[in-house]
Amino acid sequence: MRWVIIAMLTGIFSLVPLLPATARATGAVMAPAAARPLEEIRIKANVMVRDTNVSLLQICDPATLPEKWKLIMGAQDIGQAPPVGSEKFVDPAQLRSYLVTLLNSHGVNPAGVKLDIPSKIVVTSQSTRVSQQWMENVFKKYVMENTPWQQSDITIENVRYSGIPVVPMGTLTYTVTPVTSAQNLIGNVSLSVNLYVDGKMVRNLNLLGRVKLFQNVYFASRPLRTNHIISQADLEVHRMNVTDFVNRYATHLGQVENRRVLYEVGAHQPLELSELDKPLVIKRGDPVRIVYESPGLLVSAKGRANGDAGIGDTIAVTNASSTKTIYCKVVDGQTVRAIQ
Repeated sequence: MRWVIIAMLTGIFSLVPLLPATARATGAVMAPAAARPLEEIRIKANVMVRDTNVSLLQICDPATLPEKWKLIMGAQDIGQAPPVGSEKFVDPAQLRSYLVTLLNSHGVNPAGVKLDIPSKIVVTSQSTRVSQQWMENVFKKYVMENTPWQQSDITIENVRYSGIPVVPMGTLTYTVTPVTSAQNLIGNVSLSVNLYVDGKMVRNLNLLGRVKLFQNVYFASRPLRTNHIISQADLEVHRMNVTDFVNRYATHLGQVENRRVLYEVGAHQPLELSELDKPLVIKRGDPVRIVYESPGLLVSAKGRANGDAGIGDTIAVTNASSTKTIYCKVVDGQTVRAIQ
């Protein structure tokens, strides 16, 4: 982008010298020190700026300017700074014409001032690059602070980004939003990160990383036949990557102990919850209390279970007194209710 400079200076600056306190007291007038004349204006070929707009002073070499002219040129706005990550060019011919007009407006003969203007003038905004490590830290911090899993069970890898990781210089802050709502923050996790410099939003980056979940999973220590009731002797524990199989395998003892195997399981195979029946609270031969209920009547009797069952299951029970077998629904580990 090449700037077209259209602003011309029309005002004339005047300086009012201040008298030292001793001169004011005695009435004596002291001659001010002679100001250094303007002999040269040297324009820089490459200019780095931080402000939103660029002043004429910023593209000049200040060593060639008297203090008065630093003030004058610092007040001249020649246009907006380029966006971060891009550059602008100042047209040398139009800049020369602009400087001649500026000198004339201040009563300076342009012929007496050397205008050192390069053939190419490039202006870029001062910026910094957001590092890969910084983005990885942002990703890991968010996941670890918001994961529903134990942090010790989580590993994070392959953090990548999309977007331009270049921002203006200044104080960098950020906000994070998960791209997919209500996610478990495992597997392929995507986050949207808004970057702010000095409180102003300047950039958005999308971060994508792989979050792995490792848990202790119960395995069969030996082959298990169908309908086998699992005991601790049947179990071994191995740490396993369950990222893509959350809630598929047994990870707590209560999920496997005293449960019935619905299908054969090979030795050293993980126990899947779908292959296990609910916990058995009554086993064949256990003594139980049979409850008979009808409107206005509650009778109980002793009995013995004829099979294994969990809560809510229907089981055959033999009445200890009558030796009659009836079907009952299991209430708890000691009680069954007669089915009418």
